[in-house]
This record gives sequence, C-alpha cells and structure tokens, in this order.
Amino acid sequence: MERSFYHAPGAPDEPNQDYIVVATALEGKVRAVAARTTNLSTKATLIHDLSPVAAAALGRFMTGTLLLASGLKNESDKMTVSIQSDGPLKGMTAVTGSGGHIKAFCVEPVVETTRHAPGKLDIKSAVGNGMLTVIKDIGLKEPYVGSVELVSGEIAEDFAYYLATSEQIHSIVSLGVLVDASGIRQAGGYLIQLLPGADDETIEYLEKRIHGGFPDVTFLLEEDLGPEKILDMFLGDPNIQFLEGRPLSFRCDCSKERMQAALITLGKAELEALAKDPEGIELACHFCNRKYHFGEKELGELIADDN
Repeated sequence: MERSFYHAPGAPDEPNQDYIVVATALEGKVRAVAARTTNLSTKATLIHDLSPVAAAALGRFMTGTLLLASGLKNESDKMTVSIQSDGPLKGMTAVTGSGGHIKAFCVEPVVETTRHAPGKLDIKSAVGNGMLTVIKDIGLKEPYVGSVELVSGEIAEDFAYYLATSEQIHSIVSLGVLVDASGIRQAGGYLIQLLPGADDETIEYLEKRIHGGFPDVTFLLEEDLGPEKILDMFLGDPNIQFLEGRPLSFRCDCSKERMQAALITLGKAELEALAKDPEGIELACHFCNRKYHFGEKELGELIADDN
C-alpha cells in the first residue's frame, strides 16, 4: 500500500531498480528531485574496475549529473558534465540526456583508498581542486556552457555552487555512495530547488531541515526507502505532488560508425600514417572500454573517401 501511494508516474514498479522522480512541494515554491543510482554505479565500477574511492566519487558525480539533467525535456537534449582537477582522480566526465541513460568515466580509475573518518572515504582529497563544467545542448544555436571552481571536492556542494552561481538557482544537493568490501551497497541523492515565489519562510524551513540532522541518503536507501519517500521525509509536506518518474541506467551509445567518424577528423596525412601498420589500429571507448579494430583495408577506404 505504501509503495503505491509513494509512486511517481512513470517510475518502475520493480523493487531495487534505479530511477529518478520529480516533485513539487510547499505550495509550489519548491522543486524536488531524488534518484536511486545503485545499479548504474555498480555497472560503472565493474566496467572501469574502479578502486573504492574512485567508485564513490564517480557514483556521486553521475547521480549529481542525473539530478541536474532532470529538467531536460526533448529527446535530443544532451548534457555533458566534467570535472578537471589536480587530485589523484584527475577528473571525471559524464554524458546524459532526457531518457535517463548515462555514461561516465574517471581519468584515473584506481587511486589509493584514504578515509577522513572511520567508514568515510576521503572523496575531497581524491578529487582535489579544479573546475566543474556543464554543457547543455538543448537545440539552440549554441550550447550553454557554465563553469565554476570546485568549492569542496565533495561533489554535492560543488553542484549546489554551480547552480547558485551559473544558473542563479538556490539549491540543496545531497549525494551519497555506500561502499563495502563487496562493492557498492547503495547510491543515490536528492536535489531541492527554490522556485520563483519562494519566500523567507520557505528558505528558513529548508535550512532547518538540512541542518536538523536529516539522515544521509545512503542510510535511507539501506532502510529500503525509495526516492519518493526520501523527498516526502525531507520536505514534510503532506501535499507533495509527484510529477514524473523514469528508470535510470548506465548505457553507452558508442559504435564502430562513431569511431570511424572520429578517425576521419584526423585528416588524410594522419590516416596514411596509421594505415602503414599491417595489423591496423584499435580504438577504445573511454566510457565503456569497448574496443574497435580498424584493419589496413578499412583505413585505406577511409583515406580514399577523404580524397
């Protein structure tokens, strides 16, 4: 009964699936988004063979990217988010759209596991200082590009700072990934945004909620609470309206045709140099590690097509 009550339209019915929900609350003054990302974070960890700190960082980063992209509407809309930093991870990149699929990678997938407290992985030290950049391609003449300095390296605060600075939307962002010896146990997060018309009373109420000892999102997921229930608990609004939900997944859309198109951009001279190797060349996708081989004959055909 509880599951049917807390069920956003479009959210999957199967238990333990990754999905995202969007809601409004507090008399329409707040937009709220929450996501469970355990399975897609696990898949990314396995694909890239991530160390625990890298797995936690990339899980948080992908969750934040999906929360940020929850406002994309059109099928062709795309968002690319990247962190370039001086920490051991060196950076991360994620690409997603309106369909709920995401692909992502760490520059350095294996870094030393350090903790800043018992049971708390030191994400901040792994990320370091750097820049967070968001590119939105929503069919306009030019994509929107926003970039801010990292303010913490913990990722959630960095997304919140980006929203406040580049998009002038005051937001609360909470991200969490729980990792144990067997891998990722839970991953998810939520985003609370003030809408036009939000007053000082609303702001004060939200500040009390976030600073009032509200549990970590991974604790709530461990207690088998889904995204809808997490938003309901945080906002405490009996009139919360769940607008939509959609499944989430880690999915790469790379193909040999796309790799071929990338090769063509190298130009004739570079292609001729590569074609001299009788064994051909092998290209690997950064996002999923899938490998594509181009033989001597295929490279020769690309050179001929470039004439």
